[in-house]
Amino acid sequence: MSPILPPSSRWRPLLAVAAVLAGCAAPDIRGVSTFRVPPDKVPPVGQCAIWYPGIPPAHQPPPMSCNKAHADAESWGGVVIWAETAAARRSGEVAYVRYGNHRLNGVPPGMLPPPGRCRLWLPGRPDGQQPAPGDCRRIEAQQRTSGGRVLYMPGSDLR
Repeated sequence: MSPILPPSSRWRPLLAVAAVLAGCAAPDIRGVSTFRVPPDKVPPVGQCAIWYPGIPPAHQPPPMSCNKAHADAESWGGVVIWAETAAARRSGEVAYVRYGNHRLNGVPPGMLPPPGRCRLWLPGRPDGQQPAPGDCRRIEAQQRTSGGRVLYMPGSDLR
């Protein structure tokens, strides 16, 4: 099962035509290449994950629904990965869609927010003196008054 990507503004006209021609509500779009991750980090078939290049495997977000992965990556950057077969789960070779740069570069892995949370990262402040992670709405409001950048680590929407 491959994910259905959320239509971005540049793809909407093409997606609409493809949907009509295919006779369905939304076209199926696949990654054009493969990407290798540690096999234990490959999401189960039918699920996706966001992979952040440059972040150690132990600090990557957990698997989630493909709709959530694509929506979060469209907003926050990263690479959405998924296994199209059980063999891909064993090899670590996954299909992917790259959504652009993420905002986690330069942050020590131990300072990243936990899954589903945000953290305000203030330039020039030592790691141990950065504000604590918290609710994303509160952190985004704090960022508007304090500056810095908001770090977001996606959490799973799967139960």
